[in-house]
Amino acid sequence: MNTFSDSVVTALNLIASFDPALWTVVVRSLAVSATACLMAYGLGVVLGAWLGVSRFTGRGWVLVGLNTLLALPSVVVGLVVYLLLSRTGPLGFLGWLFSFKAMVLAQFILVVPVVTALTRQVVEDVERQHGEQWASLGARPFLRGILLAWDERLALLTIGVAAFGRAISEVGAVMIVGGQHRWLHPRHDHGHCAGNQQRRFALGAGLGAGALVGGLAAQCGRSRFAPLGRKAPGQQRGLLQRLGRMTAQSVVQLHEVSVRLGPVWALKGIELCVQPGERVALVGSNGSGKSSLLRTVHGLLPPDQGRIEWHTGLRQAMLFQRPHLLRMSALNNVTLGLWLDRGQGLNWAQAMVRAGEALQRVGLSAVASQDGRQLSGGQQQRLAMARAWGRQPDVLLLDEPTASLDPHAKREVEALMAAFAAEQGRPLTLIWASHNLGQVKRLASRVIYLEGGRLLADLPVADFFNPAELALHSPAAHAFVQGELS
Repeated sequence: MNTFSDSVVTALNLIASFDPALWTVVVRSLAVSATACLMAYGLGVVLGAWLGVSRFTGRGWVLVGLNTLLALPSVVVGLVVYLLLSRTGPLGFLGWLFSFKAMVLAQFILVVPVVTALTRQVVEDVERQHGEQWASLGARPFLRGILLAWDERLALLTIGVAAFGRAISEVGAVMIVGGQHRWLHPRHDHGHCAGNQQRRFALGAGLGAGALVGGLAAQCGRSRFAPLGRKAPGQQRGLLQRLGRMTAQSVVQLHEVSVRLGPVWALKGIELCVQPGERVALVGSNGSGKSSLLRTVHGLLPPDQGRIEWHTGLRQAMLFQRPHLLRMSALNNVTLGLWLDRGQGLNWAQAMVRAGEALQRVGLSAVASQDGRQLSGGQQQRLAMARAWGRQPDVLLLDEPTASLDPHAKREVEALMAAFAAEQGRPLTLIWASHNLGQVKRLASRVIYLEGGRLLADLPVADFFNPAELALHSPAAHAFVQGELS
């Protein structure tokens, strides 16, 4: 009778000698896991991308159920699949029980929740930071989710490793629904040097090693992309608000507009009317409501009170403080932004031609083939301006476009802002938020001061920078300007 140590030695010899029957089982087990993972990966990435950007009633419960499935024991999955595929089960007519297909199905059910949950977390994290930019460009939720998932494809590769680790480390389901499959129980010649005990020990050692590696990979993936089920702050909304008729002279009017973000009123009773060709600068301290006002005007934040009226047929574009670029060339980043613009209806070839013109306009033709993410901060902002210019807007909204740039890059962006306003055959209206009062004085024709979500001053630029005139209209704005200039 062999001792335990004899069994260990024999098992190791079987592994080292590449025993045909043993390695047939190992290779085919890996084939089951690989097939199941490929199928689950395709479905899980699509579902996860959709869940990452979608907001619907009951979404929280869906995420709870999804996260619960992550901890579903493999034996339970095996029993469920067994009952479904058994002769008396609802899928018994397929004849899959104790077959390759049954084992793939069991591991597919195990892996889909992993891929879906981790993809959802990756996409939601990017959506939380940059989703509004792609909504502004015209990407609807599902397409936005696919774009963001593709852009995070390196992270999705890690998710694939975690999914494969889940599959290979959970053999319980496979053993239940494929336990009588011929290559899980190979027959051996009587003259073979090893008995069944040693073969099973060797098989267990081989699959156990794979389970250990896979389990570590799965744990690594879960710790990096833990599906916490957090909700993104706010909701991604539709684009333009057109809620009434306007006078022919106005570009946009806001009537007693108030916006609530959680427990805080970001805007309170804003009354505003902007005329064609005006260059309106929004100033105020951090948290005063500048970005919220721009997002509301652009339609990303619908008002909780009041209404917004746009002149019919006007086109608008928005630049964000930190433009989000995909992992593609500068030319393709601009082309994609123009292709998404449903109002112009450009096909990809037409959009690429206009993108080339836009890059030339902002002085980036030389870097058209370079990865947009590898450009400098100033170049990235000019790339975003090319994306906006190519949309041929009537109104250009900018959220602190030079806040994170060096002095040279700031001058370049300011020059483009001034050139855009001057070159159009029809007047281009600029509305932008800025902390740079020197920039405001150089570029603005009108200045609006916000504090605590309220509009406290709305003056021509000359009056705003006239201390006596400003103090007369708004002591709070006067104190702000003096503090910034001191």
